Amino acid sequence: MVKMASMGLHVFNPAWNKVQDSTTIGKKFSGSVRDVTFKLFGTDETLTLPLQVCTKVGDVKAAFAQQLMVNDANSIVFVAKQGPNFRKQLDMEEIASKVTVKGIESFKPVPRKWPYPTLIIGAGYNGLKCCMHHIKAGDTNIVCYDRFDRFGGYCWLMDANKTSKLQTEFGSFHVWWGPDFLEYGKCGGYPSVSKGWEIWPKQKELLEHFEYAADEYGVRPYVTWKSNVAAIDIIGDKNDINRYYNITVNHTDKDETSETRVSVIWSFPGSMQKNRQIEYPGEETFGGHVGFGMGDQIGYDCLEKKNIAILGNGAFAIENVRTCCEYGCNKVYVVTRRKNLPSPRVPCWFVHQGPAPTPGKLVLQMFQPMYDLCGFGDPWEYWSVHADKNRTRATIIQGSRFGIGDVTFLAVAYGKAEYVQDTLKRLTFRTLHLTSGRKLEEIDNLCKALGVTGDFSFDRMQKMKEIVGNWCSGDYRRPVMVDPLGMNAANFTTFSTGIGSHGFIHSNKYIIDYPKEYNLLVAGGILQALPRQKADEKLDKPAYVTDVKHAVTAGFIVGGLCPRADQQGGDVAAYKHKMYHMAHGTDVFLSECKKSWDMYQETWKQQGSTHDYIPYPYTREVVEGFFKDYSEALGFPLSPDGPPAEEARPASSEIPVNDDTIRYFGTIVETDHKQWWASSSQSNTQLSMNMKMASTNQQLVTA
Repeated sequence: MVKMASMGLHVFNPAWNKVQDSTTIGKKFSGSVRDVTFKLFGTDETLTLPLQVCTKVGDVKAAFAQQLMVNDANSIVFVAKQGPNFRKQLDMEEIASKVTVKGIESFKPVPRKWPYPTLIIGAGYNGLKCCMHHIKAGDTNIVCYDRFDRFGGYCWLMDANKTSKLQTEFGSFHVWWGPDFLEYGKCGGYPSVSKGWEIWPKQKELLEHFEYAADEYGVRPYVTWKSNVAAIDIIGDKNDINRYYNITVNHTDKDETSETRVSVIWSFPGSMQKNRQIEYPGEETFGGHVGFGMGDQIGYDCLEKKNIAILGNGAFAIENVRTCCEYGCNKVYVVTRRKNLPSPRVPCWFVHQGPAPTPGKLVLQMFQPMYDLCGFGDPWEYWSVHADKNRTRATIIQGSRFGIGDVTFLAVAYGKAEYVQDTLKRLTFRTLHLTSGRKLEEIDNLCKALGVTGDFSFDRMQKMKEIVGNWCSGDYRRPVMVDPLGMNAANFTTFSTGIGSHGFIHSNKYIIDYPKEYNLLVAGGILQALPRQKADEKLDKPAYVTDVKHAVTAGFIVGGLCPRADQQGGDVAAYKHKMYHMAHGTDVFLSECKKSWDMYQETWKQQGSTHDYIPYPYTREVVEGFFKDYSEALGFPLSPDGPPAEEARPASSEIPVNDDTIRYFGTIVETDHKQWWASSSQSNTQLSMNMKMASTNQQLVTA
C-alpha cells in the first residue's frame, strides 16, 4: 500500500466491494497484491513493482508520467501478451502481470537534452563546482568563460590579501563538498588533516586546491580563459521551451569577439566586486598610509611596530586584525559604528559538524566562554541579537557575516587591539578625529574595510530589472548565485559557502533538467511567492545583490513547492557530521586551535609583551557540554567523537514503513483514493454506490 501510494497510484480497499450488510454486489475488484514486471521495449531494462490485481493501466501510465517527467501520459504504451498474440492494453483495463513499455527511454527520469550548450559564467568556487557537478552527471555539453587565466574567481584572485586565510574550516569549503561528490570518488574523499589538508589554508593553498579539483574532474577543456561575456540577447519568449540565448564574448588576450548560442546560463558574479568608496576630509594631510583592506592594499610596510586604524567591522575587518598582528603591529583600533558579533573558531566548527541546524541560543552560549575571557561582554546584549527575556531562543540579524577567528579576541585581551564604537569625522596629520570628540593619535596606517558593492553592468548584461528568487527576471534557465549580504537566522546550518552552493546547484539543475517541474511550479504560483528585488542606485545596490533573507526565503519556497529538487544532494545531514569528524574531529580541531592560540602569545612575548599567559577557553570538557546541550535541544544524541559505526539502513530513495507512515497513507487512501475509484467506476453503478455507503472507518486490508 505504501509503495503504491508513494508512487502516485490509487490503492483499492476491498471493503469498498461490499455494502454495510457485507453482501457482495456487482463486480468485485481484487485488492490482492502481485508483482508486475515491466520491460522496456527494445532493451533488457526491467522494473518490477508490487501492484494490486485491480490496478488500472491508465493509473500506472499516469504514475509513470509523473515519476519520469513525461509530459503526456498518453504517449506511454503498454503491450501485454494475450494468448499467442500481443496487444495494446487499454487505460480502463487491469494491468497485466508482464508488460512491455513503449514511449519512454528509461525507467529513470531522463533529463532534457537542450539543443545548445549550458553556459557557466565564472570559474571561481561556485562556477568550478557547477562545472564539476555537470561533468559528474555526465552532462558535458557545457562551456565556461572566465575573465582571469586560472581558477579562483575575483574573491580569491583579486580581493584576497597575500596573508588571507580561510576563516571557516576547510571541511566546509572544499569544492568537492557533498555526499554525491564523495560517492563519485574523486579528490580522495574527505579532506582530512591526515592527508595534508590544512584546517585554515592560506590563499596559495586554496588556489592550489581549486586547480587540483579541476584536474580530478577534467574541467579544464570546458573553460575559456581571459574571456568576458559582454552581452546576452534573449531569442524567444520567456515561456517558450525553444528559447535560447545569443552570447557575445570579448576575448581579452586576443582582442577578439565571438558569438555563440546557449540554452542555459549559470551566473556566479559574487557580491564582492568593488570596495565601497568613502573619502574622508583631511585624507590628503593624514601623512600615513591609506588603503583598502582587500587586494593587498593594506600597506604591509606600514604595519610592523605601527599603530593601525581599521574602519569597519565585517569579516574582512577581522581578517585584517589578524594580518596586522602577524606583521608585528603595535596596536590596532577597530573603529565601528556598531559592534557586530564576531565568532570564535569552536562555535563555527560545531555548527558545521552538526547534522541539524544549531539553534541561535546555543550559538550564543558557545560564544560565551571566549567573550567572558577576553572582555567582549555578554553576546546576548549585542544590538544584532533579538531574544525573549528568558533567553530561550535567539535570532541574529546584522548587516555583515560573522568575522571568525580567535586571534582578535586574544589581541583585545592583550591590549594589542581595541574596539572603538564611533565614526570617523575627519583626519589631520596621523590623527583620526571621531564624531564623539575622541582622537586616535599617532596612527600610521588607515585601513578601510567598509564593505563592497556590486556591479550594475551585470544587471545590464542580463537585461534584468529585477531578480525573482534566484532567477534573472524570473527566468529559471538563468539562475544567479551571489554571496548574500548580512545575517538573519534563528538556526544555523553553516557560516560558509559550501553547503549553500551545493544545494543551490542541485535544486536549480534539477528544475533545468526537468522543465515539466518548472511548469508545475508556475501553475502552483511560485513566481508570485518568490521574493523580488529591483536595483537601488541610491544604495549602490544592483538587483542581483541580494541579502541572506532573500536567499534563504527563495530556497525555502523552491524546496517546499518542489521537494524533489531539494532532495537531489543526498543525505547532507549525515554526510556533514561524518565528514567533519573524519576531516578534523573534535580532538584534532581543539589541538590545532590551542596550538595557534599559544603561538600568538609566544610571539607577542618575544616582541616584549609582559602579559600573563591566557589559557584557551575551549577544552574537551567544555565542548562535551555543547554536545550535551545540542542533544537535549534537538532530541537525539550526538557524540563529540563523531557518528557510530555505520549500520545497515534502507536506501535513501525508500520510504521507511512504520505505523505513522501506514496511518498517513491509510488516511489518503480512505479519502482521495476512494473518491478516485468512485469516479473511475461510474460504469459499475453498484460498485460506486457501495463505495459511497462504505464506512470511512473500515479497516484497510493490505497484503
